[in-house]
Amino acid sequence: MPGGGPAHLSYLPLAPGGQLKERWSTRLESEPVGPPAMAAGRAYVACEDGYLYCLDLETGRPFWRHDAGASITSMPAVYDRGILLATSDGRVRSLSPGGELAWEAEVGGSVSSTPIPDGGKVFFGSADGYLYCLDAASGEMRWSFRAEGPVEVSPCLYQGQVFGVSYEGDLFALDAVTGRLVWTFQSHAIPVTCPVADEGRVFIAAELEAYCLDAQSGKLLWKYATGPTVISNLALRGTQLTMVIGGEGLVSSTLALDARTGDRMWSVASGETSSHTLLYASNKDVYLCARDQLMALSAESGVPSFEVELPDAIPHTLAMTEELVLVGTGNRKVYCYAE
Repeated sequence: MPGGGPAHLSYLPLAPGGQLKERWSTRLESEPVGPPAMAAGRAYVACEDGYLYCLDLETGRPFWRHDAGASITSMPAVYDRGILLATSDGRVRSLSPGGELAWEAEVGGSVSSTPIPDGGKVFFGSADGYLYCLDAASGEMRWSFRAEGPVEVSPCLYQGQVFGVSYEGDLFALDAVTGRLVWTFQSHAIPVTCPVADEGRVFIAAELEAYCLDAQSGKLLWKYATGPTVISNLALRGTQLTMVIGGEGLVSSTLALDARTGDRMWSVASGETSSHTLLYASNKDVYLCARDQLMALSAESGVPSFEVELPDAIPHTLAMTEELVLVGTGNRKVYCYAE
């Protein structure tokens, strides 16, 4: 799921090194719309044609594909019961590991946030202005919370709370069991990332600022003016918070902040990007995809560690495990790299 887990840390203790080689590539029938979800030797890729493809991680060979019946609008999520996906016409589907429909729930607006499974429940937001909680086994509604605007980014689950963000700029904390509102923080800016939580703090980025709040009270601990807008997820590596800032056609910068204080640790130019890219942090490097290349920067200094040329790469399709790197391209292919 986004960030690798319900807290969305985007952190891998280990990651592939500089001698990356192509392991396989697979051409699909349509362009990938987001990063693959990877688990148990499988990769699940959502494509523009409304199909979810299941690929063998060793060879790239397709096992099956599932027709969602509408545009798939988020990254899939994998959990013990199978795969979750969301659609533009307001449906959340749970599929078995073999790609068969287990259950389906429908709400009043498109679902662009990845459904997040945790503790026998599934949490997601919708353009209809609600954050929903479903039973993971049946898809039945447990509770819903009405926000002040569309909820279009994935919620974050941390220490019994659900952190959601509305398009009006409100970050809100809910009790994960009951859906009761615990606190609200108003940024008055359009959110551009899903929340990230660790060590009693929750982090969020709006158009031109990044925020850190106390997870229990919602008290603002610090904020940082990013200048150009944040165009990536937030990656949290211990006490280091990393993000990419820039925009369509601009040379982006990768920025590392001290997660405790909001002080800048380093900032380096990191290539021309599209309107959105993905970022992962390991103990050694920070990984991102710019146009036509995959790159890694030293987590300590931001100094480039390596680059891999990948023509027509789609930056927002980058996905990683501790051994593999997957990325989609504009010619409807998915590439897998390994050391």
